[in-house]
Amino acid sequence: MEYKILRKEKSIFKVNLFFLVTLAWSVLIQFMPIPSNSYQYIAFLIPIAIYLIINRNHSERILRPNLLNFKSILIIFGIWMCMLPVVILIIEFYTSFFGSTLADIVAEDAHELFIWNLFFTAITPAILEEILMRGIVLDGYRNKSRMVAALVNGLMFGMLHLNSFQFFHTFVAGFIASYVVFATNSIFGGILIHFINNGFPLFMDKLFPADPNVGYAGDTNYLLYTIMAILGAMGVYKLIKLLFKVNNTPIVQNKYISNEKIFNMPLIISILVFTIFSAAIILLI
Repeated sequence: MEYKILRKEKSIFKVNLFFLVTLAWSVLIQFMPIPSNSYQYIAFLIPIAIYLIINRNHSERILRPNLLNFKSILIIFGIWMCMLPVVILIIEFYTSFFGSTLADIVAEDAHELFIWNLFFTAITPAILEEILMRGIVLDGYRNKSRMVAALVNGLMFGMLHLNSFQFFHTFVAGFIASYVVFATNSIFGGILIHFINNGFPLFMDKLFPADPNVGYAGDTNYLLYTIMAILGAMGVYKLIKLLFKVNNTPIVQNKYISNEKIFNMPLIISILVFTIFSAAIILLI
């Protein structure tokens, strides 16, 4: 298949710069005396609103506000179920090498009220982070191959969380969510899988509260976890292909491919900012 090279395309530099500004703004907010539940609104909603106002003529292309059909909703839930063993394996490997201190600190933000947790842990991130990453940033990579766009989006989504613990599994989640948006041509696909990922554990914990007096059963069976993760990855692949088919979305990439550089100065600086800040967190805990 022939591809037309878009030599004057500058959308990647534009969104990489936007991401750098958002990341730097998010780091700055860490040192401000603000309530923890307002973090996402200040860190993400403000830059999102500014970007969308400036680019309001392209808002429909950026946001892809197409409704999901019922089959897609079921498939997306299945994709999340298959993704779960992969995420769990990554978390187990991280905690085995680096300990669970950082993971425990991240989990400490939970509130006692279920509705409060659901709103600030599941609903708010699902909407704001998806508009930011699978809306604005992914749109900037619209003329790159889907694989490249999804990989870079996963990388940037991992960095957005500003700590090494969340980086690895959110990288995977961002990669998969990108393909869900590609397949459905809808930001709601990303929002749904993000909401399920953050919200389902809250519902399970509400329905079946963990007994604090019961400890872990024993050492992690990494062989079993790895087998489950491999099967889960295969399931994700099959279900994403089905999602493309159900939505009549062509799997083959369109013919317009940009030769614009991906690892430009804004993205390199973003990587440095994330690396320095996440390393500082590890040194301080």
